[in-house]
Amino acid sequence: MNKIFTLLMLGCLAITAKAQTAPTTQSYGKVDQSDLELKACDFEKDANAEILFDKGEVVPEGAGARTILILQRHTRIKVFKDAAKSLGNIRIKYYSYMDKIVVNDIQAETINLVEGKQVVTLLDKKAIYIEKIDKWTSALVFAMPEVKAGSIIEYKYRVASQTFPTWNFQNYMPTRYSEIQVTIPNSIDFKSVPHTRQPFVKNVGDLKDLYQVRAMENIHSMPDEPFMGSRDQNLQRIDYTGINGELGTWAKIGESLIQYDDFGSDLNKSLTGSEAIIKNAKGLKSDDDKIAYLFDAVKNSFKWNGRFSYYAEDGVAKAWVKKLGNSEEINMILLNLLKKAGIKAFPLVACTKDHGKINPGNPTIFLFNDAVVYIPVDSTKHYILDASSKFNLYNLTPTNILNSFALSLNPHNKISTSAIGKESEIIFIENEDLSMQSISLNAEIKPDGKMEGSVEINNNSYSKINALGLYDIKGNEKYLDSMRSNDNNLKILSYTRENMNIDSLPLIQKINFNLTLSGSDDKYIYFNTNLFNPMGKNPFFTDERFADIDFGYRDNFSVYSVYKLPSGFKTDALPKTITVVMPDQSIVFKRTVAEDDGNILVKYVLNHRKTIYFKEDYPDIREFYKKMYDLMGEQIVLKKS
Repeated sequence: MNKIFTLLMLGCLAITAKAQTAPTTQSYGKVDQSDLELKACDFEKDANAEILFDKGEVVPEGAGARTILILQRHTRIKVFKDAAKSLGNIRIKYYSYMDKIVVNDIQAETINLVEGKQVVTLLDKKAIYIEKIDKWTSALVFAMPEVKAGSIIEYKYRVASQTFPTWNFQNYMPTRYSEIQVTIPNSIDFKSVPHTRQPFVKNVGDLKDLYQVRAMENIHSMPDEPFMGSRDQNLQRIDYTGINGELGTWAKIGESLIQYDDFGSDLNKSLTGSEAIIKNAKGLKSDDDKIAYLFDAVKNSFKWNGRFSYYAEDGVAKAWVKKLGNSEEINMILLNLLKKAGIKAFPLVACTKDHGKINPGNPTIFLFNDAVVYIPVDSTKHYILDASSKFNLYNLTPTNILNSFALSLNPHNKISTSAIGKESEIIFIENEDLSMQSISLNAEIKPDGKMEGSVEINNNSYSKINALGLYDIKGNEKYLDSMRSNDNNLKILSYTRENMNIDSLPLIQKINFNLTLSGSDDKYIYFNTNLFNPMGKNPFFTDERFADIDFGYRDNFSVYSVYKLPSGFKTDALPKTITVVMPDQSIVFKRTVAEDDGNILVKYVLNHRKTIYFKEDYPDIREFYKKMYDLMGEQIVLKKS
C-alpha cells in the first residue's frame, strides 16, 4: 500500500512539475528567476534571443457602426547575446488612419540579474515618440534602457483600430509561447483564417465564433531564405476577415480610392507643357509604340524618391514640375499621358512582396503600398507598367508584384457598392513568358596550364533588368568581381555592354579574359566549365525550409562553351552527358559534353517551368539543386600525351 501511495505521489509531482514548466504567459512585472538565468533557447540553441511570450487580447468598444477594436498586447523577450541588444529598440507600427487611431497605456521595463537579484529599470516615457510614416500608418518608437546579454525586456500597450491586424505566431526570433484571444460583437461578420503548420496548444472556439483563443508554443524563428517571396505571408499566423464595415469589400475600397483626394483627383490632372509629348505619341503607328514611347519618356525624365505609395504625397502636378515623385505620382503621370494619347489604361493598386501579399478573400486597404498602370490589350494580353524604376521595361510586369493579387480600378464608371465593374476587379499578377539568358564561351587552353578566351552574354527580359540593376548597385569593378566569382586566377581583360537603353533588344555583355588553371602541372591540366555562371552558390543547401519558394518568373538559362585543347594533350576524364529532372518535371537541367576535332564542347541548359513551390516540396528542390551543382562542379582532366 505504501509503495502504491509513493508511486501516486511521484506521478502527481511529475504532473505538477510539467505544468509549472509548460510555456505560458505571466503578469506584467512578474519574472521567473529561471528565465533570467536562462542561457539559450531550449528548442533553437543558436538563437541570439527568444520571445518568452507574446499575448494579444482583442475586445470591442462602442456599438454598431461606431464599434472599434482594442488590441491589448504584452510581449516579453530574453536577450542571450550582445548581438541581439538592438532588440531593445522597439518600433510598433500601426494604422493611424489620419491620426484617428492612437497607441496608449504603454508600460515597458528591462530586468537584469545583478548578483543573483532582479534589478528593474523602467522606460522613461519621455523617450517615447510617434514616427509618422505616411497618412495611413505611424510607429510608436522607444529604446529600452540597460539592455545587454542576459536581459529580459517586456512591454505592453493598447491600440484601437477599425481593422484587426494579422496575428503572427512566428517571428525573426524563436517564440516559446504565443497566444491571441478575440471577442467580437455579433454585429460583425467575422471569421479567422489560420495559416499554421504546428498544432495549437490552446484552441477555443470555431473559426466563426465570436470568442476565440489560439495559442502555440516552441515556434522556430523564420529566417530570411532565398526566393521566399513575401516574408509576412510565410509566417505562421492567423488572418481575420470581416472586421471593417466601411471598407469591407473590394468595391467599397475601389470607390473610396477613386474619391480620395490624394489618389482619385490625380487621375485627370492637367500637366502643363505635356502637349508636345502627347502629340509625338499620337503620331506613332501602333498602340505598342505609343506605350513604349511614353513609358520610356516618363521613366527617363522622372526620378523616383525611393518611396512606394498608392497615393500622392505632393501631388501629380508638383511631381510633374519637379520631375521627382513617389511610385504613385510617377505612374499616375504615365497614366495621364497614356489616356490623353488614346490608350485605354487604368490605375492598379498593389502590394510589393516585401510589404505583404493581398488575400482576395480578405478585403483590406492597408496592405496596399504601390500604384502602377494596368493596360488590358485583349483577353489574353495585358501590360502592367511601373515607370518609377529606371530598369523596368514597358512589356514586363515588375518583379516585386509578381505572383500576387492587385486591385484594378475603373475611374470612368461609377463603382457600385455591391459589385465591381468589368474593368475594376481583383486580378492575379503573373507572367508566363520565359526570361532568357544565354552564355557563349570560346576559349583556348595553353600547354602551360593557362586559358584565354572570350564570352558573350545575352540577357533578355527579367535577366536584363537584374543585370542592369546589379551593375548600377555594385559599380563596374565589383560587378565584374561578381561575374568572375571573385576568383583571383580569372582576369577580365576587357568588358563592354550594348543595348542598355533599348527595351526591345537584349543586353549584350562581351568579355575577354585569361585564367590560370589551378592544380595543373606539366602532366595534367584541370579545368571547370562553369565560368561566368551568374547562378552563384547553391541557394538551397539547408536541411530545413520554413518558407514557400517563389522564383517569380519562368526562365531558361543556357551555356554553350567550346574549349580548344592544347597540343600534346588529350582528354583523361570527361564528364558524361546527363539530364536531371524534378519529380513533377517542372525543372530540367541537362548537361551535354562531347569531343570533336581537338575541341571539347559543353552545353548546360536549365529550364524552370513553374514559379511557385510549397515548403513541402523543399526536399525535392534541395536534392535537385545539389545534383545540379555537383554536376556543374565536375572538372575536365587533360593528360599530356
